[in-house]
Amino acid sequence: MPLDFGEIMNNILRGRTIDLSKFSFPEIVKRSIKRGFHHIEITLDLGYVVPGSLNETIIDELAKIRDEEGVSYSVHLPLWSIEPASPNEYIRRASTESLVNSIEQAKTLQPESHVHHSTGALAAEFSRLILPPAYGDLVNRSMASHSDQSVEELLSATGVPPRKLALENVEFPFSLTRETVDRFDLSICFDTGHLLAGYSGKIPVLEFLERHFDRIVELHLHDGFTRKMGEQIVRRDHLPLGTGDLPISDLLGFLEGEGFDGPLVFELAFDEATKSLETIRRLCPNIKIE
Repeated sequence: MPLDFGEIMNNILRGRTIDLSKFSFPEIVKRSIKRGFHHIEITLDLGYVVPGSLNETIIDELAKIRDEEGVSYSVHLPLWSIEPASPNEYIRRASTESLVNSIEQAKTLQPESHVHHSTGALAAEFSRLILPPAYGDLVNRSMASHSDQSVEELLSATGVPPRKLALENVEFPFSLTRETVDRFDLSICFDTGHLLAGYSGKIPVLEFLERHFDRIVELHLHDGFTRKMGEQIVRRDHLPLGTGDLPISDLLGFLEGEGFDGPLVFELAFDEATKSLETIRRLCPNIKIE
């Protein structure tokens, strides 16, 4: 994932990107390819953050790069200001409409998968409420039911094959997300950092991988941890590999042993992704990196 909203903001604050009219997504993709990456995940939120950055002309140019360079794409559906699980029907419908628009816009890219946060910030906030277990489960299941309605409408409106829609483990009980996956015959994008930060339940990385491997088509690869520091619980994700608690050798060994051929997407800045590749080479010398 060569660029996201946070990196744009950091560049602006550091004086590296002042004139957003000069922002070129194709140039950033070309830079990723030159650094040796073969799969690019396009963040569709950028079409809203930087108007004009993902218009029809740009999408066609990205498709041309794909054909010329032999790379593949996946797309990350919008999540900023989106809440597909909202109990407010107007918000939920607007969210679905935005997602449908983004999917239609990206069709020319022929994405391997459409990564989707089926629940958003409001659902995450509700899932953090301190409630008796029965009440908490009722609230979460209510949010999940709204999310299911959005998924159903999304599939119906776009014609995207269900297995091309990959739900990501986010800050919401993943057991409920897995029910949605099974209900609609969807896929899963496994985000390692989100799990390590404790957002998707208390389960070891390898156990999550084994339990849900039948539907995992992509990984968001970054490090993270959940640690008690003094009286506080500190959660971190989107860290370079080797700086958190990710069992890198075991993870990659499992994927290789199972013949996994889906993309591993670094949700990191360029330099952090490069350092992570170096870490993989050092810790996993038998893993082939082209």
